[in-house]
Order: sequence, then C-alpha cells, then structure tokens
Amino acid sequence: MTTAASAQTELAAPARPADAARPQRHRWMLLFLLLGQGMAAMDTSIINVAAPALHDDLGISGALLQIAVAGYGLAYAVFLITGARLGNDHGYRRLFVLGIALFTGASLACGLAPDVSWLIAGRLVQGLGAAILVPQVLSLIQRSFDGAQRARAIGYYSMIMGLGSAAGQVLGGVLVSADLFGTSWRPAFLINVPIGIAVLMCARTVLPPLTGERGARLDLVGVAALSGAMLLALVPLTFGREVGWASWTWLSLLAGVLGLGLFLLYEKRLGQRGGSPLLNLEALVRPGIRPGLAVIAIGFTGYGGWLFATALYLQSGLGRSALVSGAVFAAYAFGFGIANVNWSKLPARLLRWTPTTAIAVMGIVNLAFGWMAMHAGWQPAVMVPLMFLAGSSHGLTFGTTVNQMTQRVPPAHVPVLSGLVTTSVQLSIVVGIAVLGALYLSEAVTGSAAASSSAIATVTFSIAAAAALGVACAWRLATTAGKPEGSSP
Repeated sequence: MTTAASAQTELAAPARPADAARPQRHRWMLLFLLLGQGMAAMDTSIINVAAPALHDDLGISGALLQIAVAGYGLAYAVFLITGARLGNDHGYRRLFVLGIALFTGASLACGLAPDVSWLIAGRLVQGLGAAILVPQVLSLIQRSFDGAQRARAIGYYSMIMGLGSAAGQVLGGVLVSADLFGTSWRPAFLINVPIGIAVLMCARTVLPPLTGERGARLDLVGVAALSGAMLLALVPLTFGREVGWASWTWLSLLAGVLGLGLFLLYEKRLGQRGGSPLLNLEALVRPGIRPGLAVIAIGFTGYGGWLFATALYLQSGLGRSALVSGAVFAAYAFGFGIANVNWSKLPARLLRWTPTTAIAVMGIVNLAFGWMAMHAGWQPAVMVPLMFLAGSSHGLTFGTTVNQMTQRVPPAHVPVLSGLVTTSVQLSIVVGIAVLGALYLSEAVTGSAAASSSAIATVTFSIAAAAALGVACAWRLATTAGKPEGSSP
C-alpha cells in the first residue's frame, strides 16, 4: 500500500508488496471488496426461487419472467472484460465505487418495481453494475497483496465466487418464504441496499487509488464486437431449452462463435498496428494462462450443471421442496468455501500440483455420485457428503489455479487476467446449465424417480469425463515454467 504522499506515483507504478505495517487496513479493504463480489454473485440466483411469487404479484410469466431472471446474468457476462479495461484506464477504486453505486441503485429499483418493465430494466442495470465492479476485485487483490497475503486473499475471493450463487438460492428461498411484512419477493433485492450503501461509504477510505498503465482511448469497436458476439452466444444458451432449441438458437450460437473469432482477430491486428486493444492478447500467450482458463471453465461448467440438475433431481424427481433442494446444494457450496479458505496453508511444494490432484478427485467423486444414483437411488447419508467432496475438490482446483495464474502475469496484464477469469466463470456456468441441463431433461422425460436418477447420473458422468480433460490442462499448467520478471515467489 502507498502513503498519501506517494499516491500519485503509485497510480502508474507496478505492484508493490503489501504493507505489513498496516494489516488492519488490508483486512478492511478485503472485506469491502468481498462484500461487493458477494452481492454480485448472489444475485445470479437469488431471484430463481422467487419466480412463483413474481408471477402472483406482478403477473409475470413466460418469456418476460425468463428475461427478468436471466437479464442480469446476460448483462453481467457481456460487459466483464470491458469493465476490467475501464478499471485499468480510470482506476480500480473509481470503477469499483461506480459499479457498487449502479448495483445498489438498481437493486432498490428492482425491490420497488411496480411492473415487469421496471423490474427487467433494473435487472439489466444490476448486471452492468456487477460487470463494472467485479473485475476490480481481483485487480486490486493482485496489485495490493503479495506472497502469502495474496494467496490468502485469493482464497477468500475464490470462496465468494463459488459460494455466491448457492448462497443466493438459499437466501432467496428464506426471504421469499418469510414474506416479511407482506413484501413477498421484494426483500430478495432490497437486502442489497444497506450493504451497498455501507460499501459506498467506506470504499474511498479503505481502497487504494491504484490504476494500470494508461493507454489510448477505449477500443469502442472492440467493445461493440465483443458485446454483440457474447450476446449472440449467450442468448441461445440461456433461452434455447425453453424454446425447444429452435433453428434461430443454433444460428445465433454459430454467429456468436464466429463473432468471437473475428473479435480476437481484430484485437490481434489492432495490437500489431500499435493500437490499444480492449483485450491485450499478450496475456493469453503467457505460460500457463490458457490451460489455467481451461481448468476454470471445466470446473464451473460442472458447477452450473450441478446447480441446475440438483434442483430438478430433488424437486421434480424426488418431490422435495425448493428450500430442501437449496439446503442440499449448500453442501457443495460449503465444501467449495472451506477448501478455498484453507488451501493457502498448504506447503508451496504441494500447491503446484494441487489443481491436477483436485480436479482428478472431482472426477472420481462425480463418478461415485452417478453410480450411487443409478444403483441405490437417493441416499442422503452418502450423497450429501459426496456433494461436499465435489465442492471441496472444485474449490481447491479453482483457488490454486487462479493463484498460479496471478503469479505469471506482469502488472500490465492484471486487468486482462481479471476480465478473463470472471468472464470464464460466468460463461461456463451458463454453458453448464444449458448443456448439462439439456442432458438431464432428455433422460428425465417421465419425471419418475428412476428416470431422474438416471438423468443425474448422466450429468455427473459427463462432468467426470470433462474432469479428465481438466487433469491434462492442470498438468500442463503445473509443468509450464514461467513467471514475470520481478514477481514474488
């Protein structure tokens, strides 16, 4: 951390080791960063269990209800890389505060929404606020902490990334069921307001005024190209299942993939011409970054599949309530969180190979869960601990992979890595819900317990197969040497 007298110099300077003389400020800084990250993560799912109440109160159903639920995630995922670049150019603290302000104001608008159009608009602005604030969290951690402090901070960051969606689902169920003062679903949004105000009041005091290397003006062509391509890819993945995968969904998905390819080509050529691309592709060729992103994508694709398929398996297949379903999935989230709080305590010689080992265990646990579902049905005494182990192994994989990746990029690439990691997480969850959800529904057509057990086994076996690929990617990460000059051990 810098002193007030050297703040201006630090704005453009490389990261420094964290100031050991001011641990208290570091703790407050991390707390408020994680509060912002946690609110953004929870709102990806907190509205899910409120759908029946929304239908009863506002008369929302069908496509409009889907947009109200999914609009947040779409805006969130589409603008993450742009948010990371804006933080680099204008200051991580400034963009974090702006994102919190948008998110908090939009949460208030959603909680007071008189009709569906107001709610949908609020959800889209919420997603934009989340996309602006979230990339600044990892950027500030990476620029403000070093060594063991950074590892612990990344552990807590990773914990919140994984716990958020599950916590949102559980908290949403509790708040809607409580029907506080007859407000039904509204507290699910209004709960963000006091937290957001507290973060806003304290952020400028506890967060450092850091920024990256100021470049040329924002690459607006890149912003438009990336945003359009992401929308073309995400819209069919989000709504395709509900419309029976109509022909337009496949055309849109193809156009999105092609658009992403053209975006990358444009960014490469812009960089070669000496321009300032939205996405600095030099970060992607750093040793270990691509296999690390692949490991993250595989883990969170499985997470999305678990999140969606578990709810269907327990509620539609076994007749359990939404609250029970959320509580059961909490075993996965709790395992994820416990692992991320504790992996930084492992010896350095083991951390290098932890992603490889952990993702292998994740595959084995998924195989065991699927085998139990097919041959013994739902056995809570065995399967809830297996979900905990699946979450723990995923948590170890994610936290230690991010830690290794942050050690391999210089300060100039910090915002790029932040944008890539957060985008990979959000996009992979959407892909997991779409692809693994479709696999589940294709087998659970009758809705019987037997069909549902077979369907959940198909999902977990698919995750195990993907984990095998993840082992190869994690091995590549571990065996690829390379740290930026001046990086800490």
